[in-house]
Amino acid sequence: MSKRFNLHKMTLMAILLALAIALGIAESFIPSAWIPGLKPGFANIVICLVLYEFGIIEALLINVARVLVVALLRGSFLQMGFWMSFAGAMASLLVMVFGKYVLRMLTVVGVSTLGSIMHSFAQVAVGAIFMGSPAVFFYYPFMMLISLATGVLVGIAVDRIMATGILEKQKKIHGYR
Repeated sequence: MSKRFNLHKMTLMAILLALAIALGIAESFIPSAWIPGLKPGFANIVICLVLYEFGIIEALLINVARVLVVALLRGSFLQMGFWMSFAGAMASLLVMVFGKYVLRMLTVVGVSTLGSIMHSFAQVAVGAIFMGSPAVFFYYPFMMLISLATGVLVGIAVDRIMATGILEKQKKIHGYR
Protein backbone atom coordinates (compact mmCIF):
# COMPACT_ATOMS: atom_id res chain seq x y z
CA MET A 1 0.00 0.00 0.00
CA SER A 2 1.21 3.49 -0.82
CA LYS A 3 2.67 5.49 2.06
CA ARG A 4 1.18 8.67 0.57
CA PHE A 5 -2.48 7.58 0.52
CA ASN A 6 -3.55 5.23 3.24
CA LEU A 7 -6.90 4.83 4.95
CA HIS A 8 -5.91 6.73 8.08
CA LYS A 9 -4.61 9.67 6.05
CA MET A 10 -7.75 9.76 3.90
CA THR A 11 -9.90 9.72 7.04
CA LEU A 12 -7.86 12.51 8.60
CA MET A 13 -8.14 14.55 5.39
CA ALA A 14 -11.93 14.04 5.43
CA ILE A 15 -12.09 15.24 9.04
CA LEU A 16 -9.98 18.29 8.22
CA LEU A 17 -12.19 19.02 5.21
CA ALA A 18 -15.30 18.75 7.38
CA LEU A 19 -13.72 21.15 9.88
CA ALA A 20 -12.84 23.63 7.11
CA ILE A 21 -16.40 23.43 5.78
CA ALA A 22 -17.89 23.90 9.25
CA LEU A 23 -15.66 26.92 9.88
CA GLY A 24 -16.53 28.34 6.46
CA ILE A 25 -20.27 27.94 7.05
CA ALA A 26 -20.06 29.35 10.59
CA GLU A 27 -18.04 32.29 9.33
CA SER A 28 -20.62 33.06 6.66
CA PHE A 29 -23.10 33.89 9.43
CA ILE A 30 -20.86 36.53 10.98
CA PRO A 31 -22.32 39.93 10.14
CA SER A 32 -20.04 42.43 8.46
CA ALA A 33 -20.49 45.46 10.67
CA TRP A 34 -18.35 48.14 9.05
CA ILE A 35 -16.57 46.51 6.11
CA PRO A 36 -18.95 44.49 3.91
CA GLY A 37 -17.80 40.97 3.09
CA LEU A 38 -14.95 40.98 5.59
CA LYS A 39 -14.57 37.70 7.47
CA PRO A 40 -11.79 36.47 9.79
CA GLY A 41 -10.77 33.50 7.59
CA PHE A 42 -10.84 30.80 10.25
CA ALA A 43 -11.18 28.06 7.62
CA ASN A 44 -7.70 29.07 6.47
CA ILE A 45 -6.35 27.64 9.72
CA VAL A 46 -7.09 24.22 8.26
CA ILE A 47 -5.67 25.06 4.82
CA CYS A 48 -2.43 26.47 6.21
CA LEU A 49 -2.11 23.56 8.65
CA VAL A 50 -2.59 21.03 5.85
CA LEU A 51 -0.05 22.86 3.67
CA TYR A 52 2.55 22.64 6.43
CA GLU A 53 1.77 19.16 7.70
CA PHE A 54 0.87 17.34 4.47
CA GLY A 55 1.74 19.35 1.37
CA ILE A 56 0.54 21.32 -1.61
CA ILE A 57 -1.73 18.74 -3.24
CA GLU A 58 -3.62 18.00 -0.03
CA ALA A 59 -4.02 21.71 0.76
CA LEU A 60 -5.26 22.38 -2.78
CA LEU A 61 -7.79 19.54 -2.68
CA ILE A 62 -9.18 20.58 0.69
CA ASN A 63 -9.25 24.25 -0.33
CA VAL A 64 -11.16 23.61 -3.57
CA ALA A 65 -13.57 21.16 -1.93
CA ARG A 66 -14.22 23.58 0.94
CA VAL A 67 -15.06 26.48 -1.37
CA LEU A 68 -17.33 24.31 -3.52
CA VAL A 69 -19.20 22.67 -0.64
CA VAL A 70 -19.67 25.92 1.29
CA ALA A 71 -20.99 27.63 -1.86
CA LEU A 72 -23.38 24.75 -2.52
CA LEU A 73 -24.62 24.71 1.08
CA ARG A 74 -25.04 28.49 1.16
CA GLY A 75 -26.72 28.59 -2.26
CA SER A 76 -24.12 30.89 -3.79
CA PHE A 77 -22.55 28.53 -6.32
CA LEU A 78 -21.41 30.40 -9.47
CA GLN A 79 -22.56 33.74 -8.06
CA MET A 80 -20.23 36.67 -7.41
CA GLY A 81 -19.57 35.56 -3.82
CA PHE A 82 -18.49 32.13 -5.01
CA TRP A 83 -16.04 33.58 -7.52
CA MET A 84 -14.66 35.99 -4.92
CA SER A 85 -14.20 33.13 -2.48
CA PHE A 86 -12.68 30.82 -5.10
CA ALA A 87 -10.27 33.46 -6.40
CA GLY A 88 -9.28 34.42 -2.87
CA ALA A 89 -8.73 30.80 -1.85
CA MET A 90 -6.61 29.98 -4.89
CA ALA A 91 -4.55 33.19 -4.78
CA SER A 92 -4.04 32.76 -1.05
CA LEU A 93 -2.84 29.18 -1.41
CA LEU A 94 -0.56 30.10 -4.30
CA VAL A 95 1.18 32.84 -2.32
CA MET A 96 1.37 30.63 0.80
CA VAL A 97 3.09 27.92 -1.26
CA PHE A 98 5.49 30.57 -2.59
CA GLY A 99 6.10 31.86 0.93
CA LYS A 100 6.69 28.43 2.42
CA TYR A 101 8.82 26.88 -0.32
CA VAL A 102 10.56 29.86 -1.95
CA LEU A 103 10.79 32.46 0.81
CA ARG A 104 11.98 29.92 3.34
CA MET A 105 12.85 32.56 5.95
CA LEU A 106 9.16 33.21 6.62
CA THR A 107 7.50 31.64 9.62
CA VAL A 108 4.04 30.10 9.46
CA VAL A 109 2.70 33.44 10.74
CA GLY A 110 4.37 35.28 7.86
CA VAL A 111 3.11 32.77 5.32
CA SER A 112 -0.42 32.99 6.71
CA THR A 113 -0.30 36.78 6.65
CA LEU A 114 0.84 36.80 3.00
CA GLY A 115 -2.01 34.42 2.19
CA SER A 116 -4.54 36.62 3.96
CA ILE A 117 -3.40 39.75 2.14
CA MET A 118 -3.50 38.00 -1.23
CA HIS A 119 -6.93 36.53 -0.47
CA SER A 120 -8.31 40.04 0.03
CA PHE A 121 -6.59 41.34 -3.10
CA ALA A 122 -8.05 38.56 -5.26
CA GLN A 123 -11.51 39.18 -3.84
CA VAL A 124 -11.31 42.88 -4.63
CA ALA A 125 -10.04 42.07 -8.14
CA VAL A 126 -13.02 39.79 -8.77
CA GLY A 127 -15.30 42.48 -7.35
CA ALA A 128 -13.81 44.99 -9.80
CA ILE A 129 -14.43 42.59 -12.68
CA PHE A 130 -18.04 41.97 -11.66
CA MET A 131 -18.71 45.66 -11.03
CA GLY A 132 -16.90 46.69 -14.20
CA SER A 133 -14.93 49.36 -12.37
CA PRO A 134 -11.43 49.59 -10.89
CA ALA A 135 -12.88 51.93 -8.23
CA VAL A 136 -13.45 48.84 -6.09
CA PHE A 137 -9.70 48.86 -5.40
CA PHE A 138 -10.20 51.89 -3.14
CA TYR A 139 -11.75 49.37 -0.77
CA TYR A 140 -8.56 47.29 -0.63
CA PRO A 141 -6.52 49.36 1.88
CA PHE A 142 -9.20 48.79 4.51
CA MET A 143 -9.35 45.09 3.75
CA MET A 144 -5.54 44.82 3.76
CA LEU A 145 -5.28 46.24 7.28
CA ILE A 146 -7.79 43.74 8.60
CA SER A 147 -6.11 40.99 6.55
CA LEU A 148 -2.83 41.70 8.32
CA ALA A 149 -4.47 41.16 11.69
CA THR A 150 -6.46 38.07 10.71
CA GLY A 151 -3.49 36.57 8.87
CA VAL A 152 -1.37 36.92 12.00
CA LEU A 153 -4.11 35.37 14.17
CA VAL A 154 -4.58 32.45 11.78
CA GLY A 155 -0.80 31.94 11.61
CA ILE A 156 -0.50 31.94 15.40
CA ALA A 157 -3.31 29.38 15.63
CA VAL A 158 -1.59 27.14 13.07
CA ASP A 159 1.75 27.52 14.85
CA ARG A 160 0.20 26.55 18.19
CA ILE A 161 -1.55 23.52 16.67
CA MET A 162 1.67 22.40 14.99
CA ALA A 163 3.56 22.87 18.28
CA THR A 164 1.39 20.20 19.90
CA GLY A 165 2.87 17.66 17.48
CA ILE A 166 -0.44 15.82 17.23
CA LEU A 167 -0.46 15.56 13.44
CA GLU A 168 3.23 14.70 13.32
CA LYS A 169 2.58 11.90 15.81
CA GLN A 170 -0.32 10.58 13.71
CA LYS A 171 1.82 10.60 10.58
CA LYS A 172 4.57 8.71 12.36
CA ILE A 173 2.25 6.12 13.95
CA HIS A 174 0.38 5.39 10.74
CA GLY A 175 3.33 5.64 8.37
CA TYR A 176 2.53 8.42 5.97
CA ARG A 177 3.90 11.77 5.03
